Amino acid sequence: MKGQFKIGCNSQIITPPLGTLLYGYVAHRPATRVHDDLRVNVVAMEQGELKGIMISADICSVPENVVAQIRQAIFDETDVLKENISVSAIHTHSGPAIKSAGGWGNANEEYINNILIPKTVEASKNALANMRDAVMGIGTSESNVGVNRRELDENGNVLLGQNPYGVFDKTMTVLSFKSLGGEPIVNLIHYGCHGTAAGRSTAITRDWAGYMVDRMEKETGAMTVYFNGSEGDAGPRLSNDRTVGDDDYNVENELIDEEMSYMEEIGMVSAIDAMRAYRAIKYYSEVSFDVIKGPVILPYKQPPTLEEAKTRFSNLDKLDKRVGVQLRDYATLKETIRMYENNEEFDTHMQINQIMFVFNSVVFVPFPFEMFSEIPLRLKEYSPFEHTLCLSNTNGANYYLPTHDQLSRGGYEIEIFLYANVYKFKDNTDDVIIVENMKLINDYRDARKY
Repeated sequence: MKGQFKIGCNSQIITPPLGTLLYGYVAHRPATRVHDDLRVNVVAMEQGELKGIMISADICSVPENVVAQIRQAIFDETDVLKENISVSAIHTHSGPAIKSAGGWGNANEEYINNILIPKTVEASKNALANMRDAVMGIGTSESNVGVNRRELDENGNVLLGQNPYGVFDKTMTVLSFKSLGGEPIVNLIHYGCHGTAAGRSTAITRDWAGYMVDRMEKETGAMTVYFNGSEGDAGPRLSNDRTVGDDDYNVENELIDEEMSYMEEIGMVSAIDAMRAYRAIKYYSEVSFDVIKGPVILPYKQPPTLEEAKTRFSNLDKLDKRVGVQLRDYATLKETIRMYENNEEFDTHMQINQIMFVFNSVVFVPFPFEMFSEIPLRLKEYSPFEHTLCLSNTNGANYYLPTHDQLSRGGYEIEIFLYANVYKFKDNTDDVIIVENMKLINDYRDARKY
Protein backbone atom coordinates (compact mmCIF):
# COMPACT_ATOMS: atom_id res chain seq x y z
CA MET A 1 0.00 0.00 0.00
CA LYS A 2 1.33 3.42 -0.98
CA GLY A 3 -0.77 5.20 1.61
CA GLN A 4 -3.00 8.25 1.34
CA PHE A 5 -1.95 10.98 -1.10
CA LYS A 6 -1.36 14.37 0.48
CA ILE A 7 -0.87 17.78 -1.08
CA GLY A 8 -0.04 21.23 0.26
CA CYS A 9 0.61 24.62 -1.26
CA ASN A 10 1.87 28.08 -0.46
CA SER A 11 2.55 31.28 -2.34
CA GLN A 12 4.96 34.11 -1.51
CA ILE A 13 5.33 37.57 -3.06
CA ILE A 14 8.58 37.96 -5.04
CA THR A 15 7.97 41.39 -6.57
CA PRO A 16 11.29 43.22 -7.08
CA PRO A 17 11.79 46.85 -6.05
CA LEU A 18 11.01 49.62 -8.49
CA GLY A 19 13.99 50.48 -10.65
CA THR A 20 14.79 46.81 -11.22
CA LEU A 21 15.66 46.12 -14.85
CA LEU A 22 12.98 44.01 -16.51
CA TYR A 23 13.97 41.06 -18.69
CA GLY A 24 12.76 39.72 -21.99
CA TYR A 25 13.52 42.23 -24.72
CA VAL A 26 16.58 44.03 -26.02
CA ALA A 27 15.61 47.20 -24.20
CA HIS A 28 16.65 49.13 -21.09
CA ARG A 29 13.48 48.87 -18.98
CA PRO A 30 13.70 49.88 -15.33
CA ALA A 31 10.44 49.01 -13.55
CA THR A 32 8.38 52.14 -12.87
CA ARG A 33 5.31 50.61 -11.20
CA VAL A 34 3.71 47.36 -10.07
CA HIS A 35 0.66 46.35 -12.08
CA ASP A 36 0.32 43.09 -10.15
CA ASP A 37 2.63 41.31 -7.72
CA LEU A 38 4.87 38.47 -8.83
CA ARG A 39 4.66 35.26 -6.79
CA VAL A 40 6.53 32.04 -6.29
CA ASN A 41 4.03 29.21 -6.02
CA VAL A 42 4.94 25.89 -4.42
CA VAL A 43 2.97 22.64 -4.50
CA ALA A 44 4.22 19.85 -2.21
CA MET A 45 3.09 16.24 -2.64
CA GLU A 46 3.49 13.15 -0.49
CA GLN A 47 2.46 9.52 -0.67
CA GLY A 48 4.08 6.96 1.59
CA GLU A 49 7.79 7.71 1.69
CA LEU A 50 7.75 9.67 -1.58
CA LYS A 51 7.80 13.46 -1.44
CA GLY A 52 8.06 15.96 -4.25
CA ILE A 53 7.82 19.68 -4.90
CA MET A 54 6.64 21.52 -8.01
CA ILE A 55 7.48 25.22 -8.19
CA SER A 56 6.15 27.81 -10.61
CA ALA A 57 7.69 31.27 -10.32
CA ASP A 58 6.34 34.41 -11.96
CA ILE A 59 9.59 35.17 -13.77
CA CYS A 60 10.82 34.79 -17.36
CA SER A 61 13.21 31.86 -17.01
CA VAL A 62 15.32 30.02 -14.47
CA PRO A 63 18.76 28.74 -15.55
CA GLU A 64 20.33 25.52 -14.30
CA ASN A 65 22.63 27.21 -11.79
CA VAL A 66 19.70 28.95 -10.08
CA VAL A 67 17.67 25.73 -10.12
CA ALA A 68 20.58 24.04 -8.34
CA GLN A 69 20.72 26.80 -5.72
CA ILE A 70 16.97 26.58 -5.10
CA ARG A 71 17.06 22.81 -4.78
CA GLN A 72 19.98 22.93 -2.36
CA ALA A 73 18.37 25.64 -0.24
CA ILE A 74 15.12 23.65 0.04
CA PHE A 75 16.96 20.41 0.78
CA ASP A 76 18.94 22.12 3.55
CA GLU A 77 15.71 22.98 5.41
CA THR A 78 13.39 20.10 4.49
CA ASP A 79 13.50 16.36 3.90
CA VAL A 80 12.70 16.58 0.18
CA LEU A 81 15.40 15.17 -2.10
CA LYS A 82 16.93 17.67 -4.50
CA GLU A 83 16.16 15.45 -7.49
CA ASN A 84 12.46 15.46 -6.49
CA ILE A 85 12.17 19.24 -6.88
CA SER A 86 11.04 20.80 -10.16
CA VAL A 87 11.39 24.55 -10.83
CA SER A 88 9.36 26.26 -13.57
CA ALA A 89 8.98 29.85 -14.75
CA ILE A 90 5.77 31.22 -16.30
CA HIS A 91 7.83 33.26 -18.81
CA THR A 92 6.51 36.74 -18.16
CA HIS A 93 8.60 39.35 -19.98
CA SER A 94 7.81 41.86 -17.25
CA GLY A 95 9.85 40.49 -14.35
CA PRO A 96 13.48 40.63 -13.18
CA ALA A 97 16.43 39.03 -14.96
CA ILE A 98 17.37 35.64 -13.53
CA LYS A 99 19.61 34.69 -16.44
CA SER A 100 22.47 36.60 -18.06
CA ALA A 101 22.25 36.89 -21.84
CA GLY A 102 24.25 39.23 -24.02
CA GLY A 103 21.99 42.09 -25.08
CA TRP A 104 19.07 40.93 -22.95
CA GLY A 105 20.51 41.78 -19.56
CA ASN A 106 22.48 40.34 -16.67
CA ALA A 107 21.20 38.11 -13.88
CA ASN A 108 20.08 40.14 -10.88
CA GLU A 109 22.10 38.32 -8.23
CA GLU A 110 20.83 40.51 -5.40
CA TYR A 111 17.25 39.66 -6.30
CA ILE A 112 18.04 35.95 -6.67
CA ASN A 113 19.84 35.70 -3.33
CA ASN A 114 17.70 38.05 -1.23
CA ILE A 115 14.20 37.52 -2.63
CA LEU A 116 13.75 34.59 -5.01
CA ILE A 117 15.60 31.85 -3.12
CA PRO A 118 14.55 32.80 0.45
CA LYS A 119 10.91 33.21 -0.55
CA THR A 120 10.94 29.92 -2.44
CA VAL A 121 12.32 28.14 0.62
CA GLU A 122 9.69 29.79 2.83
CA ALA A 123 6.88 28.79 0.48
CA SER A 124 8.23 25.23 0.29
CA LYS A 125 8.37 24.85 4.07
CA ASN A 126 4.84 26.21 4.41
CA ALA A 127 3.51 23.94 1.67
CA LEU A 128 5.04 20.88 3.33
CA ALA A 129 3.64 21.91 6.70
CA ASN A 130 0.14 22.36 5.27
CA MET A 131 -0.26 19.07 3.40
CA ARG A 132 -3.70 17.46 3.59
CA ASP A 133 -5.27 14.22 2.39
CA ALA A 134 -6.59 14.93 -1.09
CA VAL A 135 -8.42 13.71 -4.17
CA MET A 136 -8.03 15.02 -7.72
CA GLY A 137 -10.25 16.03 -10.63
CA ILE A 138 -9.19 16.75 -14.21
CA GLY A 139 -10.87 19.06 -16.71
CA THR A 140 -9.92 20.36 -20.15
CA SER A 141 -11.14 22.99 -22.56
CA GLU A 142 -10.14 24.29 -25.96
CA SER A 143 -8.58 27.73 -25.77
CA ASN A 144 -7.64 30.21 -28.48
CA VAL A 145 -5.79 32.52 -26.07
CA GLY A 146 -2.61 31.55 -27.90
CA VAL A 147 -1.66 31.33 -31.55
CA ASN A 148 1.39 30.23 -33.52
CA ARG A 149 3.45 33.39 -33.66
CA ARG A 150 5.70 32.55 -36.66
CA GLU A 151 3.79 34.68 -39.16
CA LEU A 152 4.67 34.29 -42.83
CA ASP A 153 4.66 37.27 -45.17
CA GLU A 154 3.87 36.95 -48.88
CA ASN A 155 7.52 36.25 -49.62
CA GLY A 156 7.78 33.45 -47.07
CA ASN A 157 9.73 35.44 -44.49
CA VAL A 158 9.07 34.58 -40.85
CA LEU A 159 7.93 37.48 -38.66
CA LEU A 160 6.84 37.66 -35.02
CA GLY A 161 3.10 37.96 -35.48
CA GLN A 162 0.13 35.60 -35.84
CA ASN A 163 0.24 32.52 -38.06
CA PRO A 164 -3.22 30.91 -38.36
CA TYR A 165 -1.67 28.06 -40.38
CA GLY A 166 0.95 27.19 -37.80
CA VAL A 167 0.94 24.30 -35.33
CA PHE A 168 -0.49 25.20 -31.93
CA ASP A 169 -1.73 23.25 -28.90
CA LYS A 170 -5.19 24.55 -27.99
CA THR A 171 -5.76 22.31 -24.97
CA MET A 172 -6.00 23.98 -21.56
CA THR A 173 -5.89 21.50 -18.67
CA VAL A 174 -6.90 22.08 -15.06
CA LEU A 175 -6.05 19.75 -12.19
CA SER A 176 -8.12 20.45 -9.09
CA PHE A 177 -7.20 19.02 -5.70
CA LYS A 178 -9.70 18.94 -2.84
CA SER A 179 -9.69 17.53 0.67
CA LEU A 180 -11.50 14.28 1.37
CA GLY A 181 -14.32 16.45 2.72
CA GLY A 182 -14.54 18.44 -0.52
CA GLU A 183 -12.72 21.60 0.60
CA PRO A 184 -10.64 23.23 -2.16
CA ILE A 185 -6.86 23.04 -1.75
CA VAL A 186 -5.09 23.94 -4.99
CA ASN A 187 -5.63 24.13 -8.77
CA LEU A 188 -2.97 23.62 -11.44
CA ILE A 189 -3.50 25.20 -14.88
CA HIS A 190 -1.46 24.00 -17.86
CA TYR A 191 -1.36 25.93 -21.15
CA GLY A 192 1.35 27.02 -23.57
CA CYS A 193 1.73 30.69 -24.50
CA HIS A 194 4.34 33.46 -24.28
CA GLY A 195 3.89 36.12 -21.58
CA THR A 196 4.25 39.08 -23.93
CA ALA A 197 0.81 40.73 -23.95
CA ALA A 198 2.15 43.65 -21.89
CA GLY A 199 4.67 44.49 -24.60
CA ARG A 200 7.74 46.38 -23.48
CA SER A 201 5.85 48.00 -20.65
CA THR A 202 7.80 49.24 -17.65
CA ALA A 203 5.21 47.80 -15.27
CA ILE A 204 5.93 44.66 -13.25
CA THR A 205 3.29 42.05 -14.08
CA ARG A 206 2.52 38.35 -14.48
CA ASP A 207 1.12 39.31 -17.88
CA TRP A 208 -2.12 37.73 -19.18
CA ALA A 209 -1.83 34.65 -16.94
CA GLY A 210 -2.32 36.80 -13.84
CA TYR A 211 -5.95 37.47 -14.75
CA MET A 212 -6.57 33.77 -15.26
CA VAL A 213 -5.00 32.76 -11.94
CA ASP A 214 -6.76 35.49 -9.94
CA ARG A 215 -10.17 34.68 -11.38
CA MET A 216 -9.88 30.97 -10.69
CA GLU A 217 -8.74 31.63 -7.15
CA LYS A 218 -11.74 33.88 -6.59
CA GLU A 219 -14.24 31.49 -8.16
CA THR A 220 -12.94 28.26 -6.59
CA GLY A 221 -11.52 29.41 -3.26
CA ALA A 222 -8.30 27.51 -3.92
CA MET A 223 -4.76 28.71 -4.56
CA THR A 224 -4.11 28.43 -8.29
CA VAL A 225 -0.79 27.81 -10.02
CA TYR A 226 -0.05 28.30 -13.73
CA PHE A 227 2.44 26.07 -15.54
CA ASN A 228 3.47 27.15 -19.04
CA GLY A 229 3.46 24.50 -21.76
CA SER A 230 4.74 24.62 -25.35
CA GLU A 231 5.26 28.35 -25.82
CA GLY A 232 8.36 28.44 -28.02
CA ASP A 233 6.36 29.29 -31.15
CA ALA A 234 3.17 30.41 -29.39
CA GLY A 235 2.15 33.89 -28.28
CA PRO A 236 -1.04 35.58 -27.05
CA ARG A 237 -3.67 36.15 -29.76
CA LEU A 238 -3.99 39.91 -29.29
CA SER A 239 -6.54 42.17 -30.95
CA ASN A 240 -3.72 44.25 -32.46
CA ASP A 241 -3.08 41.24 -34.75
CA ARG A 242 0.24 40.64 -33.02
CA THR A 243 1.51 38.55 -30.11
CA VAL A 244 3.24 41.44 -28.35
CA GLY A 245 1.55 44.46 -26.81
CA ASP A 246 2.10 47.80 -28.54
CA ASP A 247 5.16 49.90 -27.77
CA ASP A 248 4.84 53.61 -27.07
CA TYR A 249 7.56 56.27 -27.21
CA ASN A 250 7.71 59.90 -26.16
CA VAL A 251 9.24 62.74 -28.17
CA GLU A 252 12.73 61.86 -26.93
CA ASN A 253 12.20 58.36 -28.40
CA GLU A 254 12.31 56.83 -24.95
CA LEU A 255 10.03 53.96 -24.02
CA ILE A 256 7.14 54.98 -21.79
CA ASP A 257 4.50 52.83 -20.11
CA GLU A 258 1.43 52.18 -22.24
CA GLU A 259 -2.02 51.10 -21.15
CA MET A 260 -2.35 47.39 -20.49
CA SER A 261 -5.54 46.88 -22.52
CA TYR A 262 -4.23 44.04 -24.71
CA MET A 263 -3.02 42.14 -21.68
CA GLU A 264 -6.35 42.62 -19.93
CA GLU A 265 -8.34 41.55 -23.00
CA ILE A 266 -6.57 38.24 -23.48
CA GLY A 267 -6.23 37.70 -19.74
CA MET A 268 -9.98 37.73 -19.25
CA VAL A 269 -10.44 35.34 -22.17
CA SER A 270 -7.96 32.97 -20.55
CA ALA A 271 -9.90 33.21 -17.28
CA ILE A 272 -13.11 32.18 -19.05
CA ASP A 273 -11.37 29.23 -20.73
CA ALA A 274 -9.74 28.07 -17.49
CA MET A 275 -13.03 28.19 -15.61
CA ARG A 276 -14.69 26.24 -18.42
CA ALA A 277 -12.02 23.55 -17.98
CA TYR A 278 -12.53 23.58 -14.21
CA ARG A 279 -16.31 23.22 -14.55
CA ALA A 280 -15.79 20.30 -16.94
CA ILE A 281 -14.50 18.23 -14.00
CA LYS A 282 -17.11 15.52 -13.43
CA TYR A 283 -15.63 13.60 -10.50
CA TYR A 284 -12.70 13.48 -8.07
CA SER A 285 -10.73 10.31 -7.47
CA GLU A 286 -8.02 8.95 -5.22
CA VAL A 287 -4.51 9.81 -6.36
CA SER A 288 -1.60 7.55 -7.15
CA PHE A 289 1.48 9.79 -7.02
CA ASP A 290 4.84 8.80 -8.46
CA VAL A 291 7.95 10.12 -10.18
CA ILE A 292 9.79 9.06 -13.33
CA LYS A 293 13.50 9.73 -13.32
CA GLY A 294 16.37 9.15 -15.70
CA PRO A 295 18.86 10.79 -18.04
CA VAL A 296 17.89 12.51 -21.29
CA ILE A 297 20.92 12.83 -23.59
CA LEU A 298 20.98 15.52 -26.30
CA PRO A 299 24.06 15.47 -28.58
CA TYR A 300 25.85 18.67 -29.61
CA LYS A 301 27.21 19.54 -33.02
CA GLN A 302 30.94 19.85 -33.46
CA PRO A 303 32.02 23.38 -32.46
CA PRO A 304 33.42 25.70 -35.14
CA THR A 305 37.17 25.60 -35.56
CA LEU A 306 39.18 28.33 -33.87
CA GLU A 307 39.80 29.90 -37.27
CA GLU A 308 36.09 29.87 -38.13
CA ALA A 309 35.17 31.35 -34.75
CA LYS A 310 37.76 34.12 -35.08
CA THR A 311 36.59 35.01 -38.59
CA ARG A 312 32.94 35.28 -37.57
CA PHE A 313 33.87 37.18 -34.40
CA SER A 314 35.98 39.63 -36.39
CA ASN A 315 33.11 40.29 -38.80
CA LEU A 316 30.76 41.06 -35.91
CA ASP A 317 33.41 43.10 -34.11
CA LYS A 318 33.70 45.43 -37.09
CA LEU A 319 30.04 46.42 -36.93
CA ASP A 320 29.29 49.88 -35.55
CA LYS A 321 26.30 48.46 -33.71
CA ARG A 322 25.28 44.90 -32.92
CA VAL A 323 21.59 44.23 -32.45
CA GLY A 324 19.33 41.29 -31.67
CA VAL A 325 20.82 37.87 -32.23
CA GLN A 326 24.15 39.46 -33.22
CA LEU A 327 24.68 40.31 -29.55
CA ARG A 328 24.23 36.69 -28.52
CA ASP A 329 26.39 35.36 -31.38
CA TYR A 330 29.13 37.84 -30.49
CA ALA A 331 29.14 36.69 -26.86
CA THR A 332 29.15 32.97 -27.69
CA LEU A 333 31.94 33.33 -30.25
CA LYS A 334 34.00 35.25 -27.71
CA GLU A 335 33.51 32.42 -25.20
CA THR A 336 34.32 29.78 -27.84
CA ILE A 337 37.60 31.51 -28.66
CA ARG A 338 38.44 31.78 -24.96
CA MET A 339 37.86 28.05 -24.49
CA TYR A 340 40.16 27.21 -27.40
CA GLU A 341 42.89 29.53 -26.17
CA ASN A 342 42.69 28.00 -22.68
CA ASN A 343 42.79 24.45 -24.08
CA GLU A 344 39.42 23.64 -22.54
CA GLU A 345 37.56 20.58 -23.79
CA PHE A 346 34.17 21.03 -25.41
CA ASP A 347 31.27 18.95 -24.15
CA THR A 348 29.79 16.44 -26.59
CA HIS A 349 26.25 16.44 -25.24
CA MET A 350 23.81 17.83 -22.70
CA GLN A 351 22.49 15.49 -20.03
CA ILE A 352 19.15 16.38 -18.51
CA ASN A 353 18.44 14.59 -15.26
CA GLN A 354 14.74 14.26 -15.91
CA ILE A 355 12.09 14.26 -13.17
CA MET A 356 8.49 13.72 -14.25
CA PHE A 357 5.61 13.87 -11.78
CA VAL A 358 2.80 11.36 -12.19
CA PHE A 359 -0.76 11.82 -10.87
CA ASN A 360 -2.94 8.91 -12.05
CA SER A 361 -3.39 9.44 -15.81
CA VAL A 362 -1.39 12.70 -15.78
CA VAL A 363 2.35 13.06 -16.29
CA PHE A 364 4.22 16.38 -16.22
CA VAL A 365 7.26 16.32 -18.53
CA PRO A 366 9.75 19.17 -17.95
CA PHE A 367 11.77 20.77 -20.75
CA PRO A 368 14.63 23.22 -20.03
CA PHE A 369 13.70 24.94 -23.30
CA GLU A 370 11.02 26.99 -24.99
CA MET A 371 9.91 24.15 -27.23
CA PHE A 372 7.86 24.42 -30.40
CA SER A 373 4.28 23.22 -30.12
CA GLU A 374 4.65 20.18 -32.35
CA ILE A 375 7.05 18.50 -29.91
CA PRO A 376 4.59 18.17 -26.98
CA LEU A 377 1.78 17.33 -29.40
CA ARG A 378 3.81 14.41 -30.74
CA LEU A 379 4.78 13.35 -27.22
CA LYS A 380 1.09 13.37 -26.24
CA GLU A 381 0.28 11.14 -29.20
CA TYR A 382 2.93 8.54 -28.34
CA SER A 383 2.52 8.61 -24.54
CA PRO A 384 0.45 5.96 -22.72
CA PHE A 385 -0.73 8.65 -20.30
CA GLU A 386 -4.09 10.22 -21.08
CA HIS A 387 -2.75 13.66 -20.14
CA THR A 388 0.91 14.27 -21.03
CA LEU A 389 1.63 17.87 -19.98
CA CYS A 390 4.98 19.25 -21.12
CA LEU A 391 6.47 22.15 -19.17
CA SER A 392 8.67 24.80 -20.79
CA ASN A 393 11.38 26.79 -18.99
CA THR A 394 11.58 24.11 -16.32
CA ASN A 395 14.78 23.05 -14.53
CA GLY A 396 16.81 25.10 -16.97
CA ALA A 397 16.67 27.87 -19.58
CA ASN A 398 18.29 27.03 -22.91
CA TYR A 399 16.27 29.24 -25.24
CA TYR A 400 14.26 27.77 -28.11
CA LEU A 401 13.93 24.15 -29.18
CA PRO A 402 12.45 24.21 -32.71
CA THR A 403 11.27 21.34 -34.84
CA HIS A 404 13.61 20.13 -37.56
CA ASP A 405 11.30 21.22 -40.38
CA GLN A 406 11.27 24.86 -39.23
CA LEU A 407 15.03 25.33 -39.47
CA SER A 408 14.82 25.97 -43.21
CA ARG A 409 12.30 28.77 -42.68
CA GLY A 410 14.55 30.72 -40.35
CA GLY A 411 13.20 33.53 -38.21
CA TYR A 412 14.01 34.84 -34.75
CA GLU A 413 13.63 31.59 -32.80
CA ILE A 414 15.75 29.68 -35.31
CA GLU A 415 18.54 32.24 -35.15
CA ILE A 416 18.54 31.99 -31.36
CA PHE A 417 18.67 28.18 -31.59
CA LEU A 418 21.63 28.37 -33.97
CA TYR A 419 23.67 31.18 -32.39
CA ALA A 420 22.68 31.92 -28.78
CA ASN A 421 24.72 29.18 -27.09
CA VAL A 422 28.34 28.10 -27.24
CA TYR A 423 27.04 24.57 -27.69
CA LYS A 424 24.84 24.00 -30.73
CA PHE A 425 22.28 21.20 -30.70
CA LYS A 426 21.92 18.90 -33.68
CA ASP A 427 19.16 19.70 -36.15
CA ASN A 428 17.06 16.67 -35.16
CA THR A 429 17.10 17.42 -31.42
CA ASP A 430 13.29 17.54 -31.47
CA ASP A 431 13.22 13.86 -32.48
CA VAL A 432 15.93 12.95 -29.98
CA ILE A 433 14.24 14.58 -26.99
CA ILE A 434 10.97 12.81 -27.82
CA VAL A 435 12.72 9.44 -28.11
CA GLU A 436 14.64 9.97 -24.86
CA ASN A 437 11.57 11.00 -22.87
CA MET A 438 9.43 8.23 -24.36
CA LYS A 439 12.04 5.68 -23.32
CA LEU A 440 11.69 6.82 -19.70
CA ILE A 441 7.90 6.80 -19.91
CA ASN A 442 7.72 3.38 -21.55
CA ASP A 443 10.23 1.87 -19.13
CA TYR A 444 8.07 3.17 -16.28
CA ARG A 445 4.92 1.73 -17.86
CA ASP A 446 6.55 -1.62 -18.52
CA ALA A 447 7.95 -1.87 -15.00
CA ARG A 448 4.54 -1.15 -13.48
CA LYS A 449 2.37 -2.65 -16.22
CA TYR A 450 0.68 0.74 -16.59
